[in-house]
Amino acid sequence: MMPELARLSLETDGDVELAHLAGEIDASNVADLTKRLLDAVSNKSRALVLDLTQTSYIDSSGISLIFDAAARMKNRRQQLRLVVSPKSFVSEVLAAVSMQDSVPIDPGLKEALRAVG
Repeated sequence: MMPELARLSLETDGDVELAHLAGEIDASNVADLTKRLLDAVSNKSRALVLDLTQTSYIDSSGISLIFDAAARMKNRRQQLRLVVSPKSFVSEVLAAVSMQDSVPIDPGLKEALRAVG
């Protein structure tokens, strides 16, 4: 069972999966989060939009989760997009590892959905 550090809620918008992640992502919960995220994306899905606007903390294991998910989705010819609040802690961490070079980052859900549109 996932610790209360992070809460994952999933919804579907047509052929796009939306995953909202609130709280903290770290080594204690990343394995469960990875499994739940990847299980949510079917072969019929065109994209996964990972909403991190309510994520307060992410460590290296969370960064690995995003890079791994991006690689798997690319292999399946599916898109991964992140939604991250500008100037947030998560935004700074993702900038430090040049995440935007691997995964598109949008400031809001509307922008992300428009981009996969």
